[in-house]
Amino acid sequence: MITKVGSGHAKIGAHKDDKPTLDQTVDIATLSFGACRDMIFSKKGCKSVRQALEAGSLLLMHDQKEWTHAIPPQPCVKEPSISLTFRQVWSSSQQSLDVECDYSTPPCKRLRRE
Repeated sequence: MITKVGSGHAKIGAHKDDKPTLDQTVDIATLSFGACRDMIFSKKGCKSVRQALEAGSLLLMHDQKEWTHAIPPQPCVKEPSISLTFRQVWSSSQQSLDVECDYSTPPCKRLRRE
């Protein structure tokens, strides 16, 4: 999926990528381009985690059942950002598996090129 977020006045509200058609056992990968934008991860009863999505960074998200993520407005950002998001989608012939996960840690890892 390709997502363009305009200038810093644009935002994406808090949501989970937990649709039944998505394979919850596979991380969701997001590759960022353009302006640096923050993503906020939240879970009921836990302190929110803010992660900068810099151009060229790769974010791996897991545990979408418990955590939400959002891109808040950042009025000082003047340029748009673009992200390419990669997900494993179940075909109609596949069935989801319930896997035990540790939902106490933030659902992301950020990889940066050196």
